[in-house]
Amino acid sequence: MVHPNKRQKVEEKTSYKEEVLFNSDTLSKIVSYLPSVDLLNLALTCMRFSISNNDSSIIEESARIVVQDIATEEQLAALPHYDGESSLADYHYLQLLREPLTFDQLVGGAEYVNSLDKSCVTNSGQASGLYWKNALSNNILRAGKHYVTFEVNLTDILVGVMRPGQANQDADGVPYQNPFYQNFSRRLGHGEFNNDDDNSIQCCLYYTHHGYCFSSDWGGSDQPVSNRWEGMESMSLGDEIGMLLDLDEGTLSVYKNRRKLGVLKNGLAGPYCWAVSMFNGVTATIKRGTIPPN
Repeated sequence: MVHPNKRQKVEEKTSYKEEVLFNSDTLSKIVSYLPSVDLLNLALTCMRFSISNNDSSIIEESARIVVQDIATEEQLAALPHYDGESSLADYHYLQLLREPLTFDQLVGGAEYVNSLDKSCVTNSGQASGLYWKNALSNNILRAGKHYVTFEVNLTDILVGVMRPGQANQDADGVPYQNPFYQNFSRRLGHGEFNNDDDNSIQCCLYYTHHGYCFSSDWGGSDQPVSNRWEGMESMSLGDEIGMLLDLDEGTLSVYKNRRKLGVLKNGLAGPYCWAVSMFNGVTATIKRGTIPPN
């Protein structure tokens, strides 16, 4: 038989350990080392961490603390703010913002230069089909400012943004052409609309060879809107191509060797992802970058 005083001490000790362990400040230190998917699984499988009817779970509160502690001001501004999204969703998106960019979909015969490095792709010219091959990033950009650089070996390349989604095996040509977008399924979710007047730019690409801007509303025409723009320049071999997507202002700007050329396109709204369309022989590498000073 356990003595009542001993039982009380054991219960007090256990209660103290739980109070320390299940404290959001303490747990947030652990959370910062875990992938967001592991936190979600923990919240779904462990009652102690699950969300109650009245209060946020300890996992939610811990994720909120981690986001506030480790995110830069630029990263906080880039977190989407939609009704109903949780701190766990913010933490997941923050992790994506802190990871290296990759091309996650290869369309029409594009290839990785090295299977271990998904940031570098090529159109070797060996695959069948049209001359243009595409590579898309699945990293969805929904708010704030995002700056990337592209390193290329030839200037026959289109770089820019398009709607996130999934291309099937019949998608061919460049993203503004019918054979591509008629074989492309848009990813619909928060802030993603079809045929919205303020959200009609489905893809916007900069052609490095002569500097023109090509954009399309995917409305059925095979001909994109092709525009000159203030500050327009082409790129030469060895130039670093920079692009700034500012979803606060709704603009996509082009940089040449960290010098801003100008605004390629206005009126962008909703979610986008980075994309390249490469002619035969082109190799392209994408990297995150810091926004150059004006």
